[in-house]
Amino acid sequence: MKLISSLVVLLLLSLNVSGQEFKKMSDAAKCKTAIQKKQNTIKSLTADFKETVYSEMFDDAQKATGKLSYKKSNKIRWEHTSPTKKILLIDGSKVKYSENGKEVKNPTSKAVVKKIQDLMVKMLSGSFLDGKDFAITYYENTTQYKLVLKPNSERLSKYIESIVLFFDKKDCLLKDMSLVESEDEKIVYTFSNAQVNPTINDTKFTSF
Repeated sequence: MKLISSLVVLLLLSLNVSGQEFKKMSDAAKCKTAIQKKQNTIKSLTADFKETVYSEMFDDAQKATGKLSYKKSNKIRWEHTSPTKKILLIDGSKVKYSENGKEVKNPTSKAVVKKIQDLMVKMLSGSFLDGKDFAITYYENTTQYKLVLKPNSERLSKYIESIVLFFDKKDCLLKDMSLVESEDEKIVYTFSNAQVNPTINDTKFTSF
């Protein structure tokens, strides 16, 4: 599954997120401004996540759970807690990955981690809104914003067809994210129990 299958090792297009129909926004700047305003207040963030992987390689969707820790601007701990333990640490330009308690130092795996590092930082920091890397189409219903991101670069579009983000209108926090390679190949993340601006020790991003 190219990059998507690698993301499963490491680490939201659910059309059923809401029963309400989404309509294309006539004033996309309103949504962009609301999300940017929220992002500017976030210095750190923690949340639980559920991961669902859809692939032709599996008869059934593969499910996992984990915890996310983020500290502005480029510190991320992405930790799968079940069914297997996997931890991705991003601390600026430094990236580490472990699986089942052992650090993975395979050159190929490290290269994949490096490729997704920039993508993850953009999604969590909100810098994707600048439009440099993605063409964004904005939708809304009464309770949520839905953003569909299409890669601008040919290189990235070889791996990801689109990224679909759902934000709650009340707090403008990311609720769901889908990484879509094709109609049948995608990973959906659902976030819950988000805590904004908690105190997080920097060792969280350097030590497994």
